[in-house]
Amino acid sequence: MRLRDELPQSIETERLVLRAPHASDLDDLVAEANNWNVLEPTASLPFPYLQEHGRGFIERFSIKPDKRSYVIAGRDDDRLKGVIGLYFYADKPTELGYWLGERHWGRGFAPEAVSALMAAASAIGLSPVRARVLAANSGSVRVLEKTGFATIEETHSVVERHRGKPLYVMEWRA
Repeated sequence: MRLRDELPQSIETERLVLRAPHASDLDDLVAEANNWNVLEPTASLPFPYLQEHGRGFIERFSIKPDKRSYVIAGRDDDRLKGVIGLYFYADKPTELGYWLGERHWGRGFAPEAVSALMAAASAIGLSPVRARVLAANSGSVRVLEKTGFATIEETHSVVERHRGKPLYVMEWRA
């Protein structure tokens, strides 16, 4: 069994549910993701983020063996607020990635989702987990620090969108 498959199907917190994406998430997914302020700091999400991108994400959810994604949804209304996931590699540590719709920023949802996913990772013995974050993305740096990640390397991005920009490699350990 792969570590990806050992993670729970859903994870509940006080205010959130991390769960599989559903076809009914499509409109919220596109509405939240199609925002340059949200997508610019990500490594690879396209802009503009179109319906076809959202459909592809939802359809590929269960067939990507190297990735485990969750929708970050409100526990009270089950509406998509963002996406969080882990990327699994054969030759390097697992990596965390996430984004949250701009209208949900500053409300503590990102640290709540990251903490919940790291607790699930810890429960299956998954450690360490790394995250790459642009140094200029102070909000995301704070989220990662609040949830137990520490900077282990200061480097520069090689991703085309951010080539040469200062980048932190941060690591969490169970």
